Amino acid sequence: MISIINTCETYILKFLTLTTIIFVCLIQISCSDNNQPQNQLNETDNNHTARIAFVSDKDSNWDIWIMNPDGSELKNITENPSLDSHPSWSPDGKNIVFYSDRDGNKNIYTISTDGTNIKQLTSGSRSNHSPSWSPNGEKIAFVSNRSGENCIWIMNADGSNQYNLTKHLKSSRWPTWSNKKEGILFTSENVIYQINPETFELTTIFKLNKDLVFTGLFLGWPVWSSNGNKIALTSNFLDKQKMTPILYTLNRDGKAFKPLINSPGLGPDERPSWSPDGNSIVYSSLTNNAKKQIWIIDVNTGVSTQVTSNNSMNGFPAWEPMGKSP
Repeated sequence: MISIINTCETYILKFLTLTTIIFVCLIQISCSDNNQPQNQLNETDNNHTARIAFVSDKDSNWDIWIMNPDGSELKNITENPSLDSHPSWSPDGKNIVFYSDRDGNKNIYTISTDGTNIKQLTSGSRSNHSPSWSPNGEKIAFVSNRSGENCIWIMNADGSNQYNLTKHLKSSRWPTWSNKKEGILFTSENVIYQINPETFELTTIFKLNKDLVFTGLFLGWPVWSSNGNKIALTSNFLDKQKMTPILYTLNRDGKAFKPLINSPGLGPDERPSWSPDGNSIVYSSLTNNAKKQIWIIDVNTGVSTQVTSNNSMNGFPAWEPMGKSP
């Protein structure tokens, strides 16, 4: 009888011990999920429609706004009497980096998309602008003339460890990151380059033949598609008289340089930004009332649709990198 009781107690202890181990493991797994890095996306994070950040004078000064691709749910997130411009999304869609002259000089700031938690990342009397957030959320590229020449600079997302990437090139502008970890696209003297921010390896992506170059040539705003197969940019290559830049695309190897828009509009096409699925590009251009507006072009059909209202000036759009495309 005693033997039977001891055996039962042994089984009960083993059962309780196993249950405790399973419970502890479940707690550890739960904690691990909750403590994942901020820029590591959950599967449900892509269920919303990817938004568009842009600049507008709708409230009588240039602020950073957010809207849906159809122009709905407009929201002013900076609401400051200064000039705020050139927004770029963090990869998780929670923050935006931009430049502002609110301290008397052009400097780089970040802000949460709900309009809170603004942080200044650069300082000084020199111009710091055109920021672009890296796909892993750890770095921000930007343009600065603090060395006496416009160069591409890199810093950590908190503003630390700022260094010059293109000190040996002139007039470096418009940095944008590749989602494929290939580096940063930018232009210097009408040549499109890619640079590795860690090794400083420089690759020429696109350069027109000398016999095609003309005075006043413009190549600007290069940006990778989400899958890395295409580059959108603006150029006045087809309009040598009015010098009006329009949208173009390139293959990743620098070939198939062709316009997306057949003829120039009233003003320059600016700041193209790809939709997450790569089928559309948002950009800004003038309308008949000479006010800059936000447009979306279908890359496959070439059809452009105006998104913002003619009642205000709207420009420099940036498509949220995560979420569903319209």
